[in-house]
Amino acid sequence: MNIPREFIDLVLNKVDLVDLINSQIPLRKKSGSNYFARCPFHNEKSASFSVSQPKQFFYCFGCGAHGNAIDFMMQHDRMNFPEAIEALARQVGMEVPHSSAPSTKNDNLAGLYELTVQAADYYYEQMRLSQRAITYLKNRGISGQIAQQFNIGYALPGWNHLLDLLGKNESEKKRLLEAGLIIEKENGGYYDRFRDRIMFPIQDYRGRMIGFGGRILDQGEPKYLNSPETPLFQKGRELYGLYQVLKTQRVVERIMIVEGYMDVIALFQHGITYAVATLGTATTAPHLQRLLRYTADLIFCFDGDQAGKTAAWRAVEVIFPLMQDNLQIRFLFLPDGEDPDSLIRKEGKEAFEKRLLSASSLSAFFFQQMSLQCDMNTMEGRARFASHSLNYIKQLMPGLFRDMILEDLSKRARIDIQTLKQQVKNQQLTKALEMVEIAEEPAKVKLAAPLRLAMSLLLQYPPLASTINEPLPHSNMLGFSFFKQLLEVIEKHPHITTGALREHWRDQKEEAFIAKLASFEHMLPEAGLHNEFKGAIRQLQALVLDEEINRLLTRANQLPLSEEEKIELAAWIAKKKAIL
Repeated sequence: MNIPREFIDLVLNKVDLVDLINSQIPLRKKSGSNYFARCPFHNEKSASFSVSQPKQFFYCFGCGAHGNAIDFMMQHDRMNFPEAIEALARQVGMEVPHSSAPSTKNDNLAGLYELTVQAADYYYEQMRLSQRAITYLKNRGISGQIAQQFNIGYALPGWNHLLDLLGKNESEKKRLLEAGLIIEKENGGYYDRFRDRIMFPIQDYRGRMIGFGGRILDQGEPKYLNSPETPLFQKGRELYGLYQVLKTQRVVERIMIVEGYMDVIALFQHGITYAVATLGTATTAPHLQRLLRYTADLIFCFDGDQAGKTAAWRAVEVIFPLMQDNLQIRFLFLPDGEDPDSLIRKEGKEAFEKRLLSASSLSAFFFQQMSLQCDMNTMEGRARFASHSLNYIKQLMPGLFRDMILEDLSKRARIDIQTLKQQVKNQQLTKALEMVEIAEEPAKVKLAAPLRLAMSLLLQYPPLASTINEPLPHSNMLGFSFFKQLLEVIEKHPHITTGALREHWRDQKEEAFIAKLASFEHMLPEAGLHNEFKGAIRQLQALVLDEEINRLLTRANQLPLSEEEKIELAAWIAKKKAIL
C-alpha cells in the first residue's frame, strides 16, 4: 500500500501517543514531561517504559523497545505498517487515501476472507450435527470447548455440499476456486476439495480465516489435506495456533513449534497454550521472523526418530542467519512412537513440561549433528568437523553467541581460537547484519562529539533547529550531510515531533541510527538545552573551519600559498576565533 507521506505526518500530528498508550497500559507521570509504566513487551517488575509527550516517542530502558504511535500499534497490537496507519486514522476520524487499483485488489481479498469465514461456520455447524464427527473428536479427547476455540468442523461426504451452498453462480464458483475450497474438473465443472474430513480452519496471526486443513476420519490417503496456495494462504509464512497463542497470552514467554494440528490442540487442552504448528512444510525464515516478534524463547518439538532429527536440522539451517545473543533456541525430542498429542494425554502437563528442562540447546544439537559426520579421534576428522562447522558459524551475526560457539569449536576440534576467528573475520555480512551495525553506528564510526550531541538534541527537541541563525557550510565530516538533512526536514515541518522525524526514515538504513540517538540519555537539564545545542553548533562550525584551515596548511607544506590563499587562510582562522 502506497500511503502518501503527507497523510502519515498528518495522522501522527493528530494522534497523542500518551493517550494512545494510556488506553492500553496505565501510565503515571513520574518526572518532567515523561510518563512511565511497566513495559508491555517484556516481563519486568520496575516501570522502565517511558513515554514522552513532547517527543511523541516511547522507549524501554529494559528491553530497548522504542518508536512512535505507528510502532506501538505494530508491536503491541501485532499489526503490519498499513494496518497500523489504518487503525490510527480511524481513531482520529480520517480515511487512508487509496488509488483505484489497490482498492480493487483489497476489495477482492476482503471478499475471500468473508468467504472462508462462511465456509468455516458451515463446517463447524456440520460437525455439531454429525454424530460421526462428534464421536471421532471425543475419541481423540477433544472437548467441546477446545473444538469451539479452534472452530473445528466437519466436511460431509459427497462432492458438492459446499459448492451448492456458496457457489450458486459462476462468479461465486470462481471465488470458491480462488479460495482453494473447490477443484475444477478437467472436462468442466467443479467439486468440493474437502470431503468426509475433520476440518481445522487456519487463521493468521490477526485471526482472519485464510485456509483449511482436513483430516480423514478412516483409513485413506492423504491423511491430512491442506488448502492450496491462494491469495490468502501461503503455507511457508503461516503457523497454525499462533492466533490462539497471542489471544491467550498478553506476554508470550516462549513458543513451542510442533508438527501437526492435533499436537497444538491436545497441548492447548492440557494447559500448554504456547504451541504452534507449521502447515505441512519445514520451518522457514518467515516463520521464525514472525515468531521472534513475540518471544525470544523457541522450543522445537520433534519425534525422536531420524525424520525428526532431519526436520530439526533443517530448522537449524534457517536459524543460524537469524540468531541473536538474546535468543534461546532449544530442541525437544520425544520418545520413539510418541508425538505431543499422544504424550501429553499419557503424562499430563507437569510431566510434559519437565521434559523441556532436558531439551538440547541450539549449540549442543548443532555440534552433536556435526560430529556424527566426522571421526573426532583423528586430526583429519577434527579438521573436517571444524571446516563444516565454520560454514554455518560464518552466517552468525558478530556477538557473544558467535564468540562462545567459536570457543566451543576450538575446544572440540583442538584448534587455536584465533585461527578460527581469522577464518570468519572477513566474511560479508547479510543485510540484516548491516542494519544491526547501523544501530551501533555512533559507537562504531566515532562521530565527532559535538555532532553526535547536536544530532541527538535535534532529534529529541526539533524546535532547537530555529536557533541556527545562518546556513551551515559544506563539510565532508562523517554524519554531517545527514545532520543537514535533519535540519531540512524540520525546516519544512516546524512543529514536527521526534516520533514523526523517526517516521521519515522508516525502512531506510538510517532508521536504527535515529532510534538510537532519539533514545540517548544526555542527562542535561531542560533549562540548559538551548545553550548546550548552541555550544555544540559552535564547536561543529569550528571543526568545519578546521577542515578548511588544515586543507590550506597541508598545501602550504607542499607549495608556497598564493596571496589569495593566504588571505583565505587568515579569514578562516579569524572566523574560527570569532565563534569560540
